[in-house]
Amino acid sequence: MGRLSKKIGNHFQYFPIDNWQNEISLSKKFNFTGMEWIISDFSNPIFNNEFLKIIKNNLVQKKIAISSISMDLIMDNPLHTISKLDLYWLIEKILFLQKNFKLPRISFPIEERARFKSKDQKKTAIKNLKIIVSKLSPKSKICIETDLPIKTLTSLFKSKGLEKLGILIDIGNIRANGFKIENYFKHFSNKIYGIHIKYRDKNFGKSKIIKRNFRELEYVKSRLNKLKNLNDITFQTYRSDNYFIKDIKKNLKNYETTSFSK
Repeated sequence: MGRLSKKIGNHFQYFPIDNWQNEISLSKKFNFTGMEWIISDFSNPIFNNEFLKIIKNNLVQKKIAISSISMDLIMDNPLHTISKLDLYWLIEKILFLQKNFKLPRISFPIEERARFKSKDQKKTAIKNLKIIVSKLSPKSKICIETDLPIKTLTSLFKSKGLEKLGILIDIGNIRANGFKIENYFKHFSNKIYGIHIKYRDKNFGKSKIIKRNFRELEYVKSRLNKLKNLNDITFQTYRSDNYFIKDIKKNLKNYETTSFSK
């Protein structure tokens, strides 16, 4: 949501308030079966009952499903600092959405500015994750998108009450951070609920058009059958300010022509 629409001010990975219907039509045109609904702030229209009906009708008409919800607003309200009132308000709203939509996956970021940096912050984040999982996991797969190292992730997943928690991997961010994609498959193959497709240069490089046959993409495509709990593959690919339609065409073409070479 937002990658097939003009920017909203300086934001593009954002709910496109003035042309969101067009994005659903374009999604259908490019043969996407679903979209990741990004919630970047507390005022997202999907939280409003009347607007929700309009959104639902448009999705039904275009035969596009909500494949996942991304709680990007947590980037500015991290799980280790979010107030109890805000957390329970969000949970209540998501419970309502679960009654109106089939929401296969919901992700919460623990990365970048939403990443915990101390034992106390980790303890609080885990406490809030346990609440989220207990309330929302009966109807949706709950996962985190994170840049935490493998050792820290392994420890987090061992926490009591987080048995149903999974992970969303972004192959571009993994590449940029210098992590090995193999380690995620080795340690968390049953925990990978979602995949973001993206290309980024190494050493925290910028996002770019998908390269044909880049190693991380080759690896993932060759081992998708290993991911027994995978819900969706979502394009979080590079887009320019003015030529994002051409960009998605290039990204799709390079993705489709990439195959694993031994």
